[in-house]
Amino acid sequence: MESPANTPLRAFLGDVEAIITVRRSATAAQSSTTAPEFTPLDFLDTRERSLSRILAWLLDPGGSHAQGAAFLIAFTEWLCLDDQWREQADRARVMLEAPINGSGRGGFIDVLIRLPGRMLAIENKPRAVDQPGQMSRYLADLASRRLEAHCLIYLSGRGAGPSEQSIRRNELAQATSAGTLQLRTFAELPDWLSVCEQRCRAPSVSHMLQGTSKFITREYAGVSDIKEAEEIAKTARSSTDRLEAALATIEAEATIKGAIVADLVAGVKQGTSGRRGWGLVRRDLGPTRWSALAVRLAAKGTIGFGICFDMTDHRWLFYGVTSLDGRSLPRGVKPLLQNLIGSKSGSDTWPVWKQVGPNDRFFPMQKEVGREFWHAAQDGSMSQMIIDFAVDAEAALKSAKLLTAVRSRVAEEE
Repeated sequence: MESPANTPLRAFLGDVEAIITVRRSATAAQSSTTAPEFTPLDFLDTRERSLSRILAWLLDPGGSHAQGAAFLIAFTEWLCLDDQWREQADRARVMLEAPINGSGRGGFIDVLIRLPGRMLAIENKPRAVDQPGQMSRYLADLASRRLEAHCLIYLSGRGAGPSEQSIRRNELAQATSAGTLQLRTFAELPDWLSVCEQRCRAPSVSHMLQGTSKFITREYAGVSDIKEAEEIAKTARSSTDRLEAALATIEAEATIKGAIVADLVAGVKQGTSGRRGWGLVRRDLGPTRWSALAVRLAAKGTIGFGICFDMTDHRWLFYGVTSLDGRSLPRGVKPLLQNLIGSKSGSDTWPVWKQVGPNDRFFPMQKEVGREFWHAAQDGSMSQMIIDFAVDAEAALKSAKLLTAVRSRVAEEE
């Protein structure tokens, strides 16, 4: 017999299922005219510098968007800056990689907006970590310019503020209290972009704004369908029982994902069985940064092929070849594998790696880990992708007569 305590949870989950079903049907019916999965940024470089270029273009009154200072004015409103910031917005000048201290020896501000008597600076941190004393130097440089007002925006991908090595806690508190430093996140940017879209008079630019907002919402807020999320939130708040059920579901998130990851590891392990020498060189895939799941091609091998989370909380997935002992790959192996996956990125522990992407050869999925990943991990398709990647890598190495060199790299006996 079903426990009465489970009834509100089951009812809420039923409501959520109904919302998802309706949204999925509506999306499918409109897909040919709305292309809900498409955003042009999926085909562009969206690393830190490129995102800074997009921000600078939108904020530049002289930008090719031809909307003048409309987007800059909306940005200052979003930051809750006073009216004086908007009085001469049309005279703003925007710089990328602006040097501080005149020479750049103290660093470069990602985006600097010069207004008469005022400066607005943006330090763009979608993923990168702070340099020692970085925010302190930037604030000191802005303060030294004898401006009427200045403000530094620390724009982070995950919501974390600058580190203590970048700025002391007491200095951080003073700057935020004074309004010379604001901590903002990429997940908040769609609020500003929505206002920009409302004020935009050029359809082509509106489409760019929509695509940028969709990309940011998916990549940095983890939300694939905003309207669906709003409907679920509304249902959760409709009664005490439904709210309790929603909170219970949120609390179970880590347990649910942990169980799915365990199934994924088991699936990959099963996929290696029957293949001579194959096994798991890493199986620590989880919510911690740089956790991984990788296949080795030889018993006790220290070279593996698999996936890794680039951030905590199962965010940003990449794949490639890992060196468990940190040694360089055997001669000729690195360029071969770079050519295989189409990337020259590398580090000591991942000599060759690439972020997954919608059009990737081996892992065709969205860059931001979301529902697509969890469904693939649950239904076995992700484990098959990992095995297929290792199979193709093995075949390429064998064809180039490099497989023996990779298999012979084994852990040294203690």
